[in-house]
Amino acid sequence: QMRRIKQVRIHKDYNYVLNDIAMLELEKPITCTPSIQLACLPGPAVNVSALKNCYIAGWGATEGKAQGGVLLKQAKVHLIDSQLCNSSEWNAGLVQVYNLCAGYPEGGMSTCQGDSGGPLVCQDDKSDTFWQVGLTSWAIGCARPKKPSVFISTQYFRNWIMEQMG
Repeated sequence: QMRRIKQVRIHKDYNYVLNDIAMLELEKPITCTPSIQLACLPGPAVNVSALKNCYIAGWGATEGKAQGGVLLKQAKVHLIDSQLCNSSEWNAGLVQVYNLCAGYPEGGMSTCQGDSGGPLVCQDDKSDTFWQVGLTSWAIGCARPKKPSVFISTQYFRNWIMEQMG
């Protein structure tokens, strides 16, 4: 389905690292189908750090300086503890309270250039619900050891998202 963007709403305190979130209002609604579904945002009761089956998707590069492709790609990833992700050997204090880290400690699989804004979804074992827990924000390189992808937490920004939706 193709839709035109009616309005872009960027967080008032946005920069490429802090508050890296925006909402797109479409001219007309998307039609849900078996392959197109609405995203579920995790409320405060969802323990995001306990979710196990997580997936990323994107159109971006598969190597650091390559261009994105024409096929949407997806990959299974693991959420990585924020303290470990923010440690001196990993991201050295750059990860904020509203960030999530996902990938693999050994590298090999992550988002890359061109994937910004793409989803990080995790399945809830208790309800079979898929929660959109994050939006691709940044990383140091692509798929490097101890440099997992960093995402904006939709749970942290849930109130802002709901305000934008009216």
